[in-house]
Amino acid sequence: MDEQCAADAGPAAAPAAASVANRGAEPAEARSARGRGVPLPLCGALIYAGIRALGYAIAAFLLPRGRFEQLHYSLWHLISSWDSGRYLIIAAHGYSYIPGDLRHDVIYAWFPGYPAAIDTIAWALGAAHAALAVTLAAGCAAAWGLTRLGMTLTGDRRVSLLMPALWGAAPGSIVLSMLYSEALFCALAVWALVALAERRWLTAAVFTTLAGTVRSAAMALIAAVAVASIAALVRAARARQPFSAWWRPAAGLLLSPLGMLGWWAYTARSLHRASGWFWVESITHLSFDWGRSTAHALRVAVIDGPTAAEALTLLVLAAAVTLTGCVLAERIPLGLKVYTLLVVAIALATGPYFFGSKPRFLLPAVLLALPPGRLLAPLRTWVLIPLIVVLAAASAWFGIYIMTVGWAP
Repeated sequence: MDEQCAADAGPAAAPAAASVANRGAEPAEARSARGRGVPLPLCGALIYAGIRALGYAIAAFLLPRGRFEQLHYSLWHLISSWDSGRYLIIAAHGYSYIPGDLRHDVIYAWFPGYPAAIDTIAWALGAAHAALAVTLAAGCAAAWGLTRLGMTLTGDRRVSLLMPALWGAAPGSIVLSMLYSEALFCALAVWALVALAERRWLTAAVFTTLAGTVRSAAMALIAAVAVASIAALVRAARARQPFSAWWRPAAGLLLSPLGMLGWWAYTARSLHRASGWFWVESITHLSFDWGRSTAHALRVAVIDGPTAAEALTLLVLAAAVTLTGCVLAERIPLGLKVYTLLVVAIALATGPYFFGSKPRFLLPAVLLALPPGRLLAPLRTWVLIPLIVVLAAASAWFGIYIMTVGWAP
């Protein structure tokens, strides 16, 4: 998969450095050819872009056919459906609050980061096309960062390219082609994880702060930064290192929650409730339910037999739990493990009204692509390409099928 992608992906961690060192010296001609190759992260972004293009083609083919015809969706209608309208309203009009009017209260469930990004370029493209541009650009940025993260963690170019491919073809990834905030959040989260893996504390804090204005899953990112920062501070204290060695992790620890805390404060002030954000979560059925909804769906499926949509969703959740265990067994920084574990836990424990959205909630757990990436890396390119195409087509089908049963993507 990586014949064209021979340049290094950026600063490499110890695994990557060891891998390079063990290969020994290269001939000058080989080094020269490698230097002229396409940068590895760009290859990851191009692979991701190809998967998105394939998803659009599959959707355009399916929508006028079979049971999908009942949606009465054109391709553009699909792209701008469901929550997309909420983001466009916020981008155009901001947040308005009429006391006691729940139709206006619930608008605070949608974070401001994505609408703000839309509004920044809406003057040139119009709001809807600006939203699509932000989504597609953010998805490519996330794929670029994920490729670099894979190289930093593994030193293996093949695994690094498979990670954005598998993430881009994951169940629920249809929202990465829609006017949804997932692509932007994943881009910010991936680059925060890259910074954490490379111990660039202030950069990680900046990306985490921005992610806190986009989705509530930033809580997992804040926890990851906190765990990594505290570990660094403890090491510095034990070694009696000077101020210059520990002020950056301390600053990262303090700065990373500011985006989410700022949104919570704004919501509380606008709704005149100290617990404003948590109240909005409760009335929109997005609050943390400790996994009761998932357990109920599993119990009903076992006793009464699941519908096709329930069975497929439960299969996705089971795969996510299995892959989470594999990630925890990987030799990667603790902060990255904490982030993955919490994203999956939040997805599994979100309220019962969004059962069909749980695959989408898993998308920020980008490191779930690492174990299957390692598994598939030994396969030949002529096997991998059709496999990724089939996965991407199945993912597009799954996303549209979920909508035919009345579930939000």
